[in-house]
Amino acid sequence: MKRFLIVLALVASAAQGRELSSMYVVPAAANTPGKNGTDWHTDLTLVNPHGFSLPIVLQFLPSGRDNRVGVPTVTFDLLAYESLNLWDVLGPNGFDARGSTGALLVATDTDKIACPTNSAQCDFVVFSRTYTIGPLPGEFGQALPGSPAGWGMDSTVLAYLPQLSNDADFRTNLGVASLADDFVEVGYDVQAPDGQILARESTWIAPFGHAQWGLNTTITGGSVVFYIKSGPQDAMLFPYASVVNQRTGDPVYVEAHMTVVGVSAQGLSARALSKSPALPPRLPAPSFRLPR
Repeated sequence: MKRFLIVLALVASAAQGRELSSMYVVPAAANTPGKNGTDWHTDLTLVNPHGFSLPIVLQFLPSGRDNRVGVPTVTFDLLAYESLNLWDVLGPNGFDARGSTGALLVATDTDKIACPTNSAQCDFVVFSRTYTIGPLPGEFGQALPGSPAGWGMDSTVLAYLPQLSNDADFRTNLGVASLADDFVEVGYDVQAPDGQILARESTWIAPFGHAQWGLNTTITGGSVVFYIKSGPQDAMLFPYASVVNQRTGDPVYVEAHMTVVGVSAQGLSARALSKSPALPPRLPAPSFRLPR
């Protein structure tokens, strides 16, 4: 009986690990050449667990620009029980954004369907994979599950990114996607394995923007801690890291771990949060073709 109860407890704990959502952020997507002969691409998959179609809005948030003026957008129906695979979503049959990086915003289209609060009728699944087709034969990739829009980093938490190396064997890229409609200043501390702060930096993230940059500090097996220094009260950000093997181009995606522990050390305080982040204005994406 005890063993049965333990199994039930483990199953319940696992079920609470990642709930479905009606709005997701995929913090990183690419269709671009990279360092040392790498060439990065992103596949996006959406799964409908319902016996009815869901109207979907998919937006590409290009890196390094203010996206308040609008972003490339497509809308379509995700059919009942469908798994829709959008291979090379930034490629010529997708957003046609060769040479670009950014983030993806995927949501149930509330212009077409009502989504009651605390109801799962608009929830679906989002998953992605970003991979390089070089320099060695074959593919090396990293899985990037869609992050529910309410699970980002707000001003009340710190975001820890562990097991980072930036040395002769590995290089680390840091990135942030934003659902804020204004500029946000993000701070980040680079910590050695013994907890020593090796560098304390900050950067600005554009409205509905995305930024990715290489870590400048040499480190092996350390951590980076992100936090919001200034910005709108309802700012919601999605930090991440990617650790890439210098020889093969094999990447590992590092998802942020949120905590309220240590917030006071950065001089942060709780602020009112938005429960339903707004989407940026929609611009057409005429190159996009559904693979049906």
